[in-house]
Amino acid sequence: MIGAGAAGSAAAYALARRGQEVLLLEQFHVGHERGSSFGPSRIFRLAYEEPDYAGLAQAALASWQALEVASGQPLYWRTGGLDLGPAGTPSLEAVYASLDALGAAPQRLARRELARRYPQWQVPPDWEAVYSPEAGIVSPERTLRVLTTLGRQHGARVLEGVAALDIELGTQPAVRTSRGVVTCDHLIVAAGAWLPRLVPQLQASLSVTLAASSFYRPEDISAFGPERFPVFITHDEFQAYGFPVFGVPGVKLGVDVARPVTSGDDRTFEVPPQVSGASDAFMRRFLPGASAVMERHTCLITRAPGGDFVLAPHPACLHITLASPCSGHGFKFTPLLGELLAARALGETHPWHLPRFAFPTPIGQTTEAQPLPGGL
Repeated sequence: MIGAGAAGSAAAYALARRGQEVLLLEQFHVGHERGSSFGPSRIFRLAYEEPDYAGLAQAALASWQALEVASGQPLYWRTGGLDLGPAGTPSLEAVYASLDALGAAPQRLARRELARRYPQWQVPPDWEAVYSPEAGIVSPERTLRVLTTLGRQHGARVLEGVAALDIELGTQPAVRTSRGVVTCDHLIVAAGAWLPRLVPQLQASLSVTLAASSFYRPEDISAFGPERFPVFITHDEFQAYGFPVFGVPGVKLGVDVARPVTSGDDRTFEVPPQVSGASDAFMRRFLPGASAVMERHTCLITRAPGGDFVLAPHPACLHITLASPCSGHGFKFTPLLGELLAARALGETHPWHLPRFAFPTPIGQTTEAQPLPGGL
């Protein structure tokens, strides 16, 4: 398989655990910072507007817990989560309804109660929050290390520094790499931002965009620790998401105000000025106790139409599975995605392989990506 990010590493482990012969190719190194699966933190949450993804996240939580048992390491840290915005916002109401339908015990917090429980927040009088107890943090850097270690223990070969150059279709697909040609019975292509280059049929369907996050040093670091400050997403003009102090001594924030279209090969590591400006404005306005900038980072989002995932056969070869479970919100599903991909490679059905994961229809060309649906 191609790509040792979240999906590829999880699929390699799931297949190796079932006794399959697995070769995983990574063009850089596991956990590199040129793609999407790196860094200290991603949000785990059940709070989706779409019931499909809410149910998928609930199923993924059991997969995270199983992976913790298999590795003997913590991989999911429960902090609780806040969805915040003006009272009555349709997306906020949809999140509450979805959580309630799952039996996830959501709580509505009016502004006064929000201020009592989480005084770090300074929000307008008409705002409210939905608190979800199962939300928390999962760590890409630790998860990829665990998945590749367990995969190797079960016999998987993980080759780093080996680039896939192109793919030859057939009953035994072949991959031309920087170190020669590799053939296989079934190929999983989980190449992230490089997927449109390797699979030209996806170039009209997938958009690769540059996202950025900033870290801010709190005046009182204990007030923003995981025990006192939940992960959050806002339903406002910033479409912000953030984390307590975790892995880095600062509060992490991302805002979805601009994501320039790029590619895995051509991307820049510079944060767009409108993103850094909006991020700083958000912190000054809503979280003034943590507004001193520490550092900023960029990452890539490979988005399919509607923000769905792609877990589908190649349109011209049933012996190749294409995997693009990103769209800016995919990491929380990592171990379950590995099980889904393993089942597809083995010709099995899986109860959580949803129809919406089919090969995508083309989208119009644009220089700016559309907002992410459902949040991270």
